[in-house]
Amino acid sequence: MAAPDAIVQTTARQHELSGTEQHMETIAAVATIASRSKSAESAGPLTAPRCGAGAALSPSVDVRCGAAETAAIIEMLDELNAAREAVQAWDGVTQDHCQRARQKYARLLADLFQRHPQEVLAGLRSPRAHTRIWVALSILEAPSAQAIPALKEALAVEHQALDRKALEAALEACQRAASGGATPA
Repeated sequence: MAAPDAIVQTTARQHELSGTEQHMETIAAVATIASRSKSAESAGPLTAPRCGAGAALSPSVDVRCGAAETAAIIEMLDELNAAREAVQAWDGVTQDHCQRARQKYARLLADLFQRHPQEVLAGLRSPRAHTRIWVALSILEAPSAQAIPALKEALAVEHQALDRKALEAALEACQRAASGGATPA
């Protein structure tokens, strides 16, 4: 089995062949910058370590990551989830590396949600269950009323329990944000 870094590099190489090399290089650089510029705080039981909702992006991340890169992050989450499915259950090291990569991209999506909400919300329609979960957790970190319709739509068609739990948590956070912090009825 290939090392996790090799999986990510292979995935990035596949994008290069399909014409999005520049986006993948930007995303990799942005993820590295974001991971260095933010401290990972522990979050609730559903979420992975986060960078803190509402925190401003560092200037280098803010400038380099546009709508196309945000959409490409969703694609990268899909590919990392495909790689996750290919990793043998006994290969915990590779699974850990893939998990950390997904966490970095999800934290980045949370930071980018306010600037590129439609690109982030598109991730709720991903065919990959784990991508939908990571996108929901990203929204949970940066709740916004504009996510409510997309979250309700995603919940209406979601059948997997873990996905539903993440979507419900994100929806509740967005409803609280929309009502000014009060608990929704």
